[in-house]
Amino acid sequence: MQMSKLVIDIASYQGTSVSYFKTFKAHGVDAAMVKLTEGTNYLNPKASAQVANAYKVFGAVGAYHFFHGNGAAEAKYFLAWVKKFGLDKSTVLAIDVEASGLPYNTTPQVNAFLRCLLNAGYKNVITYGSGSWFNSGRINRSQLIDKHIWVAAYGVSQPGVANANAWQYTDNFYGVDCSYDFDGSLSGSKTVEKPSYYVTPGLYQVRLRWLPVYNTMDFKKSDERYTRYGIGSRFWATPVKHGKITRLHINGQGYVSSNKLYVKFLKKAKTK
Repeated sequence: MQMSKLVIDIASYQGTSVSYFKTFKAHGVDAAMVKLTEGTNYLNPKASAQVANAYKVFGAVGAYHFFHGNGAAEAKYFLAWVKKFGLDKSTVLAIDVEASGLPYNTTPQVNAFLRCLLNAGYKNVITYGSGSWFNSGRINRSQLIDKHIWVAAYGVSQPGVANANAWQYTDNFYGVDCSYDFDGSLSGSKTVEKPSYYVTPGLYQVRLRWLPVYNTMDFKKSDERYTRYGIGSRFWATPVKHGKITRLHINGQGYVSSNKLYVKFLKKAKTK
């Protein structure tokens, strides 16, 4: 297991200069997350300088958005500034879910936000929230379309949420918030696993909120069926070779992905 990295997160209250960030590097910090936007009309006035100079010092910088509940609209606003600041698609982008006015079940709109980022090609996304929000279900990790989470929990010996990817353990690390990045999800240093695919006929269960069904193995949008399988749905299927990977063939229904991130194998089909 790799050693946890230290990542600070900053906003308009913090400094912008190269020397400011070098102070944190001297204290062992590896990367910074910079607040860019909030809602659909706020931009951190220091964001441009903070992004540029944090990158000069650490060689790694991410960005976050303070969320007010309007998933798609806020994601589009955030992405516009992400692109204006020249942050490429390897950049870690976070959604900060803590505003008091959010509905109790905020997960659907968080997913709408994340979906926009993923569809735009930004695959390194992470959801920030307090441990209590994750544990109470206000942010339901099992329903998130991306499971990477950044948990805030102060004055304790662990984040208190199982398998957290990052833990904001203090709001006063030489005057700023600081987090342990357990697996590279926050600092952008994680190893991206290649997708793997099932090859065994049997019973499968859907992991995604919705798994599309296609008439052919090409998975073209025009070939998508009206029928979709929701999270937890089960079906019997046979893997069929498609190039270097497989698709799952469901008799009378069509084809779905055999990607292990999308479906879970439950048991083998009985042989006659």
